[in-house]
Amino acid sequence: MSELHHLRPVRPSNHRTAGGPGFLGRHRARRAQREYEASILTFASAVKGEFRAACEGLHICHYVSVAAGLTVRTPRVGEVRPGPPLSFTVELLPGQEPGDFTARENGPRLAHSLGGHGLRVEPVAGRWVRLVVLAHDPLADGFGLPSLTVAAGAESVILGRTEGGITLGHAIADPAHLAVQGQNGSGKSAFCYGLLSQLVAAPDVLIAGSDITGLLLGRAFDDTAHRPHQVVGTSDLAAHAVLLEDLVAEMDRRLEHIPPRQDKIEPTPATPTVLVVLEEVPGLLRAADGLPKPKRGDGIPVGDRIRTAILRLLSEGRKAAFRALMLAQRFEATAVGGGYARDQFALRLSFRVPADSLAMLHGDDARRLGQEHAIADPGIAYLSGLGRDCERIRVPYLGDYGEYVDRVQSFGRRVPR
Repeated sequence: MSELHHLRPVRPSNHRTAGGPGFLGRHRARRAQREYEASILTFASAVKGEFRAACEGLHICHYVSVAAGLTVRTPRVGEVRPGPPLSFTVELLPGQEPGDFTARENGPRLAHSLGGHGLRVEPVAGRWVRLVVLAHDPLADGFGLPSLTVAAGAESVILGRTEGGITLGHAIADPAHLAVQGQNGSGKSAFCYGLLSQLVAAPDVLIAGSDITGLLLGRAFDDTAHRPHQVVGTSDLAAHAVLLEDLVAEMDRRLEHIPPRQDKIEPTPATPTVLVVLEEVPGLLRAADGLPKPKRGDGIPVGDRIRTAILRLLSEGRKAAFRALMLAQRFEATAVGGGYARDQFALRLSFRVPADSLAMLHGDDARRLGQEHAIADPGIAYLSGLGRDCERIRVPYLGDYGEYVDRVQSFGRRVPR
């Protein structure tokens, strides 16, 4: 790594600054240009050597048995561009895929060997790809959420930005429930502020749900069409169960009235996509389970009613235009209503959490990412689902809580008078 840093070519200045005008100036400029071109060749040779050694160490190579013994064949390096950022083309070996360079821990290890922070792979043509060595963490700098709202649930809201600079979006009308986990202060709530603020004006989206904190829902939505379908606080835990059961009843009504020759409800302003926000579900269930149990024959415990309603919304809601957004510090099966409930989430985000929590939501392949992610900055998350592998993103920053309230109050859909 240090060798490449010292060998990196420095483009020569022009003849006026290098040696002044006249014959001597032109001679010095030509000599500087020749030295620069030679330094590029030296640097390219060093890059190829470091890359070959790194590929051997990470087993991104073929082992070929010949008469003289075992030899190693690594991907061939073509054009090297010193940058910044450093980039070079690579010809894949037979059977290799571009993702082999970033699979498991290959990306960071290759990048560190070449003096960078991370690695980006860009297809070029045929079996050729370009590897771009990122000099610093591309997600270190945040980005603000524009003052925007979607006009319909079929329009994409902004989820975040990838290490490759791609902005990811998601339409709430798409058939996917969303799970969000993270420790306190990791950016989980701030992400949801930005998400909901983009949806409040859509005429075919209704933001309903349960929030024992009263911050994500509740007062911020006063005087909007969404507020009557929300329950907040812990003073009346049975009200949370009643609300969720009412949503289940509406879901059943919709399922009974699916038009002939269709298998799902198409959202309209009359039958909007219902986004059921479930903030701090483990806390809600703990509080409900702490209530006195009803006597035999006097009804079902509040905690069991809440679990049953959540499970039905998760398992049957997609065809009825119901979507769930569940938040928890840790998606343990026992904390969110069971393993079956957790499995219903197609889109999953994890802010700063320990490695076992990351694997719990994203699968065992994500465990290797846990050590670094356990100390991630606020706003950095791993996203998986909807055909995408687990990838690191930065979510947009809306601003402080007052900004969230202002946007909901400014753009939130009102009930026609």
